Amino acid sequence: MSLFSDLEDIPNEPGVYLVKDKAEKVIYVGKAKNLKNRVKQHFQTTSIPKEDKLQELAHRVDWVLVRNESEALILERKLIRQLSPKLNSMLKDDKSNLLIRITMEQNFPQILVARETDPRVSKSVYFGPFTNNTMLRQTVKLVLKLFPICNCGKNFEKIREKGITIRCMRSRLGRCLAPWKNDITPEEYRRTAKNVISFLRGDVARLLDTLEEEMWTASKDANYEKAAKIRDLIHAVRTILNIQEDLKSQRKNVDVLVFTEKEGDMAFCKLEIREYRIHNIMNDVFPKEDGKLKELGEVLAFIYGQEKRRFPILLEEKFTNRFEKNTDVSLKHPTNKVSEQLCKVAEKNAINELRRYKRDIQYRKESENVLEEMQEKFQLPDLPTIIHGYDISTLGGSHSVGSCVVFQDGKPQKKLYRRFQIRKEYSEPNDYAMMEEVVTRRYKSETLKNDPQPQLIIIDGGKGQLNVAMKVLKKLKIDVPIISIAKKREEIYAEWSDEPIDIEKDSSVQRLVQYVRDESHRFAINYHKTLRSRSVKDSAFERIKGIGKAKVSKLFHEYKTLAEISKVPKEEIMKKLGVNEEIAEQVLSMTKTILNKSPYDD
Repeated sequence: MSLFSDLEDIPNEPGVYLVKDKAEKVIYVGKAKNLKNRVKQHFQTTSIPKEDKLQELAHRVDWVLVRNESEALILERKLIRQLSPKLNSMLKDDKSNLLIRITMEQNFPQILVARETDPRVSKSVYFGPFTNNTMLRQTVKLVLKLFPICNCGKNFEKIREKGITIRCMRSRLGRCLAPWKNDITPEEYRRTAKNVISFLRGDVARLLDTLEEEMWTASKDANYEKAAKIRDLIHAVRTILNIQEDLKSQRKNVDVLVFTEKEGDMAFCKLEIREYRIHNIMNDVFPKEDGKLKELGEVLAFIYGQEKRRFPILLEEKFTNRFEKNTDVSLKHPTNKVSEQLCKVAEKNAINELRRYKRDIQYRKESENVLEEMQEKFQLPDLPTIIHGYDISTLGGSHSVGSCVVFQDGKPQKKLYRRFQIRKEYSEPNDYAMMEEVVTRRYKSETLKNDPQPQLIIIDGGKGQLNVAMKVLKKLKIDVPIISIAKKREEIYAEWSDEPIDIEKDSSVQRLVQYVRDESHRFAINYHKTLRSRSVKDSAFERIKGIGKAKVSKLFHEYKTLAEISKVPKEEIMKKLGVNEEIAEQVLSMTKTILNKSPYDD
């Protein structure tokens, strides 16, 4: 299946996406409020190393739909911990992943962000490590929005002893219990910290029960202001996590089952609700070739397999209308708006799964025929098993580069991609001369002579670029057919025809040619941006008196990005580069100047 087809089919809805490599192993997990927009951002041209690596390894994208961004955050966190995708670790700091720490050893515990556990303090409660630091900060932000716990790291016992007043904006807004004052006891404050721990552990059921008990106790004691605040907190928890009474009435755990059917093929979605949250989503397809499912017992056996059913099952009436009930399993039907929402979420995932299954089958059929069609359309002597694609990227003739991408059996072979830095600097762009240099170097290279030779070459450009490449091959006595594709009208030219070749615009042949062209363009422009970024950085730092090429090289050996350099203390710069304080300050100042101006650094 084509990665580009996946990108086109992703819906504009909240959910979690999973990027997979050729072996169908998940290499990256992310969440988004709008899946389509977020995932497409990963595959735009960039000079960010982690994005380049993702583009290099990505082969497929799967996704799971949820109701809102909060559920996506929770599911993303679970999947990252469960799957440990290797590219998620690229988001971590240079030292180690971050942790959430609740300082339960203190009389007035706080929520803090820690780099590692402190062995001297055994009573602190930690959550993590988080491979995605953005996710950690969002979690802390959510906690601070829900609970009036402190996060400033101050020693409140000493402050209370000295009677010092602290200016705290969160306290003024009623979002902090202000433990530096003497109007709250440690026991009362610690109840809030315990509620935070319950929340972060996912024990929302216990948290809600505790809060409701506290609310009614406060109400009985005529402390109506406190009761109202707890009532508002309960409402906030339910609203943010979409926790509603209908699920609570069935207790905290339930399985939502939904199916969809088309042309004999069926797709099922099991949505697991645990502790009032979407805990897991599982999709599966029952193809028509495997027979027919008639009874509910058969369906449950297919969905659960050897897994023991432990919780009630929520399903729509059309489920029981479609399948004969031959089991005593506890079944429930949606009775209100929220349970209907959950069924709709599950149904969307089932529909997506069935669409993806049918699209994969169609793609496999097309893939078997596309190379034969290409051979016929372009009058090729051999089946184009190996295809080379070329493109040039330049800006005013400087930092010009060329790329050669390789496709085998219609699929990109990224290990065989090659890139070329144009050796000659041009005062004005000269695509023809640059294309001539790149094609010549590619096929004259002794290093690359053992790479598989192509049965077709695709040039990004019009008739002019095509003629240049033909001239090079003729000079090198290489007999390989060449075509080119012009961006403006997506017209395809061949060496044997003065007019564009007549091909249906949405045909599988046209899509494959465009795919090769897009890959060569992406690969070339990424390298071009890398060179431009490197040049800007090197020349800028070399203007600092006392900093030469050797020190610039050492600087970027120690710290990989400008963003990383900007966070380093000047004392460390002085030590690493062997410079004085004034030069170290100039290095940091220059770093911030480049970061503010350049879009090319991470």
